[in-house]
Amino acid sequence: MQAVLSAVRVLLAGLVVLALLSRSTTAGAQITEERDAAEAILKQAEQDDEALAFARALTGYDEGRRRDPGSPRAPRAEARAAILRGHAERDFGPFAELERLRRDPALASDAPAVDTLVQHAEGFPRGLVQLEVWVFAAEAYAHRFDRPADAERLLDKVVASPVADRVTTQKAARDLVALRVGRKDLVAAEAAVNLAGDRADPSLGRDVRRLQRRRTLHLAAVGVLAGMVLLAARRALTGGRRAQARAAVARAWRLLVGYAAYVAIGGAVLASGYEQGTSKPFLWFGLVLVPVLLVARAWGAAGGPGRGARIGRAGMCAAGALGAAFLVLERIDVGFLEGMGL
Repeated sequence: MQAVLSAVRVLLAGLVVLALLSRSTTAGAQITEERDAAEAILKQAEQDDEALAFARALTGYDEGRRRDPGSPRAPRAEARAAILRGHAERDFGPFAELERLRRDPALASDAPAVDTLVQHAEGFPRGLVQLEVWVFAAEAYAHRFDRPADAERLLDKVVASPVADRVTTQKAARDLVALRVGRKDLVAAEAAVNLAGDRADPSLGRDVRRLQRRRTLHLAAVGVLAGMVLLAARRALTGGRRAQARAAVARAWRLLVGYAAYVAIGGAVLASGYEQGTSKPFLWFGLVLVPVLLVARAWGAAGGPGRGARIGRAGMCAAGALGAAFLVLERIDVGFLEGMGL
């Protein structure tokens, strides 16, 4: 009897084990089937996304992640779903119109197509799609269609938009400033910085103020040189002083040219001794210095002998030499001026 009971126990235990194994196999099959289904759904969602069927794509992304959160496609699906939700106005119609151009290089480079998109965007709801249309079209107008005025108009809207994030605002403000600096309108460039307000890159305002200082110095340098020439000519050509000025220049021109050559060659030699140095500014400054020195000598010979007059001439001529140096650096490479904070 005991042997029979033991056999029954063994038989029951075996049946239990078989049942557990069967259930485990069924569960594993169900998990595999669920993962395969999720993979197929996510793959189809990506295809719908490519086909601009964004509503179906969003549904597929959500369903696929729900079925298999651990799928390798799940992180991308989650990120893309979040983007689609932010562009879902009017059942994705505006977003599909924008994406159709952004994804097609031929349409993106077709001015009438971009113009039509911009016109339609005026009627879009205020949101990310409208903002991205302005950014996309501004880039096309500025770089592909050579229509900077249209680019400025759209960038103004981007900078002022409450929808734009900080990164977008900073990029738009810098592009807008670059366009206005390109047409030498520093007042408008400063207005762009002010429009961005505290969302602008702090360095952008400093750059604009540096350009304004540089513009002021440029005008001052030109004014000083022009004033120096006019005053020297006025003194040399009136009161019978022309002969004095001419004789002074004739006596001194070799010395003055030699001095300018010394400045040019000496500076060039010193600059070439540095790894990053360049002799070009010194050579050009030496050439420009020759007429400045000749005018200064003529003015000195024809000018008044009083102490005040001599001091005034010396100050004006020194300012003229500095102005000439500034204009040379500005012309050759503004990087030299930036290194001096200008």
